[in-house]
Amino acid sequence: MVKNYLDLSTTIASWTRKVSLSLLIVSAWVNPSFAQIKNVEIIEAIPDRNQGKVTLRIKAYDQNNKPVMGLQKDDFNLTVCPPQANPQTGKCQTLNQADINWKIPQAEELPPAWIIVLLDFSGSMKQLDSSGEKTKLEGAIAAIRKFNQDLAKRSTNTKISIVPFGKGGKNCPGNQVTPKELDNFILAGDKKVEETLKKLENQLDNLCAATDIYEPLRQTVQFFGNPEDTRFNPPPDANLPQPRRSIILLSDGYHSIYGDRENEPELEAQDFEKLVFMLKSYPNITVHTLGYGLTPQQLQKKYDLEQPPTIRDISVRGGKKSNNSEDLTELAAEEFVDQKRLQKIAEVTRGIPQFSGNAEDISRSLTEFLEALFDEYEINYIQPINADRGSLHNAQVSLNLSNNSINSELEPYVFPWVSRSLPRLTRIIIFLLALAMLLGAGVIPFLVWAKSIKREYQ
Repeated sequence: MVKNYLDLSTTIASWTRKVSLSLLIVSAWVNPSFAQIKNVEIIEAIPDRNQGKVTLRIKAYDQNNKPVMGLQKDDFNLTVCPPQANPQTGKCQTLNQADINWKIPQAEELPPAWIIVLLDFSGSMKQLDSSGEKTKLEGAIAAIRKFNQDLAKRSTNTKISIVPFGKGGKNCPGNQVTPKELDNFILAGDKKVEETLKKLENQLDNLCAATDIYEPLRQTVQFFGNPEDTRFNPPPDANLPQPRRSIILLSDGYHSIYGDRENEPELEAQDFEKLVFMLKSYPNITVHTLGYGLTPQQLQKKYDLEQPPTIRDISVRGGKKSNNSEDLTELAAEEFVDQKRLQKIAEVTRGIPQFSGNAEDISRSLTEFLEALFDEYEINYIQPINADRGSLHNAQVSLNLSNNSINSELEPYVFPWVSRSLPRLTRIIIFLLALAMLLGAGVIPFLVWAKSIKREYQ
């Protein structure tokens, strides 16, 4: 009996540890407090010119730049700093939880969204994807079609432009990206989006271009960043929130437009550094990258290579052998996706990099991009420090999770007002008093004087 009791106790203790560990794992998955949150960012600070209220748009990101939802009001701390001050000087003020209004905004409460889908129209998009059932172009368009439908269900103020790109050559016109091509926005869910997709599907047999990634992306970012286009960049005095601007770059290969194969890696590296520098100049434009093909690690496994292939490996032509002692000519043309470059492009723009080999995975990746468009928090508060017209202030949001504090960068904002507007009732009373004073001091004496003059000359 004692032995049975000891065995039972041991079994219970063992299962208790296992269940406790399982509960902890589930808690970490459900509760973002246990998740690996990388950073928190104030997207925008919007001061109200009349009420003295400030609205902060906030996002929290995990290690993969995916927005983290599920945080609660108590997870956030808000610090407001006067001009020329920062939290280290001790002159800033941390607001009490009772002094801030926190919420997860609904889709209709968010600023307008503008999305440009850059669709690779190179010759390799005619190849079958890893499923062996659809061409890459057919899979990409099917995924974009579902993305558009889901987007229409979530939002009524989102517009989308689908732009093919590819560098032409001899006997191949290609698809050049220009401001005119980019500015073909259609409200998500509109039947014109479907018409555009069908038109692109019918061009499958004509695909022949080379993969030029950097120039189309550069043109698109500059188009969104044009300060004279008030759709994307409202004037500072307009008291309007910044629109959400996103680019989805869908490509099945790597940047390859150079005739000089020997020096191609060096030329590509130079062009990429220029692109990254430009992307950092437009911090409010997000680029999500979607590689439709196999990563170097997947190619290594599929073809039993000694190490993952590089751009230099796949640049080999004419049957020459790469450093991996394999002829990778076919891989370069059909399957290789430049994981390193696409990841970097997404990283510097707070975007999400995804890599998918078939249409179903492509569709799931676009769903993640869709969620990222809407996943943000909002904090409202009354400015606690006196603010004169044109005075500069800074806000900082902190996340306190599991004894770990993550601070946002200071977000500056300028108040365009002199003082807060008085309540409506107070304004009415002041108006009536002013009207009474005007009547008592001006109109009534004038009427008495006019009446006396009239009596004098009767």
